[in-house]
Amino acid sequence: AAAAIAIQAPINSRLGQALSDQPLLAALISFSVGTIALFILCLFRADFNNLGHTLLQQPLWKLSGGLLGAFMVFCSAFLPLKIGLGNFLFMVVVTQILVALLIDHFGLIGMPNKPIDIWRLLGALVIMIGLFIFFFGEKIAK
Repeated sequence: AAAAIAIQAPINSRLGQALSDQPLLAALISFSVGTIALFILCLFRADFNNLGHTLLQQPLWKLSGGLLGAFMVFCSAFLPLKIGLGNFLFMVVVTQILVALLIDHFGLIGMPNKPIDIWRLLGALVIMIGLFIFFFGEKIAK
């Protein structure tokens, strides 16, 4: 999945560029292709019995994953050409680590509570420092 993000971002960026610099259209096309692929997989692997009834019982926040996914696809079509793929991926990974720590610490979105302790904090800090050096070390050294 992580490799897919790194590959998807430049593909979506180039698609947006090819579509007269319209990253929003690129995101729509990318998301639509993914939706079609998932639908085909669901035809063979999913159980559609009671889907409508079960789906209607869900709180709206459980459907927000699609909006977040669409936002990510749009950002991957827009930002890499503006700030560079490395900078984009740096922002993605650091943000994912920080948000994951908060979700775990507070047990948000129904996730098990896993408080931030010194080891998790130091581990996250080491990862972020390593990523910073990886992406920006050469610029700093100059």
